[in-house]
Amino acid sequence: MDKNEFMLSQVESWKQSGLSQQAYCDHAGIKLGTFSYWIRKSKNEEVQSGGFIVLKKPVFALENKYEIVYPNGVVLYPPDEPHIF
Repeated sequence: MDKNEFMLSQVESWKQSGLSQQAYCDHAGIKLGTFSYWIRKSKNEEVQSGGFIVLKKPVFALENKYEIVYPNGVVLYPPDEPHIF
């Protein structure tokens, strides 16, 4: 596991812990400034990973409908056939 993977896993562990950043850093032996940097970096990676994905039509399906559900509860039903302009 390289440093990037290790620190991002520490950020995820901290989110699950319920501890303050300072308390988590004291327990894990990480400098608070370093940890804050990795928290910001993890947020940037989350934003960048939210790009487009390709939806492929399945070969066999009971319905030809897709449903996209956003975290805020909005549901989007794209058209059956793609429209290229």
